[in-house]
This record gives sequence, C-alpha cells and structure tokens, in this order.
Amino acid sequence: MLKMLRLNWSAMKCYRIRFLMIPVCLFTVGCLSPIFLVPMGAFLLFSFSLNPFAVEEKGDLNRLYLTLPVDRRSVVLGRYVLSFLLFAVGVLLGLAMMPLANLVSLSKWYPDFRWNLALISFSFLFYGIMSLAMYPLLFKMGYQRGKVWGYYVPAVLICLIYVAMLEYDAMAGNGFLLNLLVYASDHLLVVSGGMFAAGGMLLAFSCLLSLWLYGRREF
Repeated sequence: MLKMLRLNWSAMKCYRIRFLMIPVCLFTVGCLSPIFLVPMGAFLLFSFSLNPFAVEEKGDLNRLYLTLPVDRRSVVLGRYVLSFLLFAVGVLLGLAMMPLANLVSLSKWYPDFRWNLALISFSFLFYGIMSLAMYPLLFKMGYQRGKVWGYYVPAVLICLIYVAMLEYDAMAGNGFLLNLLVYASDHLLVVSGGMFAAGGMLLAFSCLLSLWLYGRREF
C-alpha cells in the first residue's frame, strides 16, 4: 500500500505546480467568509487526489499494475490514504489562513478550540460524502467515463451549496452560521462526535465499495 502511495504521489508530479494556486483560492474564499476556509481547504486538496485517476488512464497504468507484485486492494487503499493525507493538509491550511483572511474580510471569525473542532468534524463528514460520491464511480468507470458524474457534478453541487449558504447567511445577518457553531460547541460530543462517526462510516463504505467495483473491473 505504501508503494502505491508513493507511486500515486509521483504520478501527480505534473500537477504539483497547481498546489500554488490553492492558497490564492482559499484567500479569495476567506475574503468573503473565513468560516468556510476549513471545509473549502479540505475540498480543494481532496480534489487533487483525483489526479492519479487521470494520469493512470492516460498512461494505461492499470495494465501496468497487473504486471507488478501488487494487488488491486493495494491500489485502492493507496489512493484512499493519499486522499486522507491531502484532506488533512487542506484542513490545516484552512486553519492557518483564517487569521490572515480576518485582516481583510468584512465578516470576522475568531473561533476557539470547540468551534475549530466543529469545523474539522464537519469537514471530515464533507470528506466522507465526497469520497463516496466520487471514488467508487472513478474506480468502476475510469476517469474519462466517470469524471462527469464522479467529479464535475459533485463539484458543481458543492459550489452551488457554498454560494447558497453565503447568501442565506448574509440575509440572516451572519446569524445562521453563528448559531450552528454555537450549537455545535455547546453539544460537542453529540454534534462533532456524530459528524466524525458519520464521516468515518461513509469513508469506510466508500472504500469497501471501491474495492468491490475495482476488483470486478476488466482491463
């Protein structure tokens, strides 16, 4: 599995320069509302974990995998480990950029530990939903056939939900998100624990489904 992790990271070499765009995108998001930096950072970094699918299909690497001393299970698990590491980097980057965004944003947020934990748990649930929506389809159909329903549709829906939440929060006078965070911080075990548990179950189901679909795929 670690060999596949290194192989996937090496396959993303041509895309690594795009990592430099992520802080710029996050800062733009933070100027609108810093509270979205953590889940948006998780989304942007998770999106990079899909690049090995494109490289894999372009170079016909699936056939190469079958000639190496690795099984399909290692291919899938290596991809999920990479996605989790990128998700963690996205969360940390979002947290680190929040003070910077607060310098220019009209909406000021200075969350304490409990609020940050709620944001991280929501981001983890978000990550579980994204992995279930995207990974099984890409493992089953490949990047070219599965990218519309396995990437573009979920990405567009996420952006629409993000814009809708910003608009609703603006009309509510910044009270909607504030009330959610206050409730989550007051019920930390139930809310944050529940989101971590739900995200973990979605991620596990996504991984098992991907293992089954990729194991049955013919090349």
